[in-house]
Amino acid sequence: MFTLQQVVDAPPAEVVRAFTEAEPFAAWFLAEGFTTPSDRVTLDVRPGGLISAVFVGEGDVEVPFTLRYGELDLPHHLVLYFDDPAEEITVDLSGLPDGKTQLSYRSVGLTDEQQVPIKPGVATMLNHLATYFSR
Repeated sequence: MFTLQQVVDAPPAEVVRAFTEAEPFAAWFLAEGFTTPSDRVTLDVRPGGLISAVFVGEGDVEVPFTLRYGELDLPHHLVLYFDDPAEEITVDLSGLPDGKTQLSYRSVGLTDEQQVPIKPGVATMLNHLATYFSR
């Protein structure tokens, strides 16, 4: 298990768009050396619904991936599931007095070995998310 925190310069009702709309999702959900084109992102925002997207790298390398929505209490709470490797992600969005959001990202289910490359990648993704909302 690991938890990461990120302050985002937008209220929860805006920040939740990063998990429910293709364009903001594509802006932050990136892997090193890859982009996630928003026209290759489909989101079915409901418990059990899928997020389907494609990482696109140099040389036309494509890596499709899916996540599944779990519990949703938008705009403050959502759960996402990866199947391979099995991971449960809980995202909590708490409003701060200055119109910002405290984002808490908690990952459960990965082995210590799996967390080694994933945790810093998620930290980078959350920085991309914060940058998207600070424009």
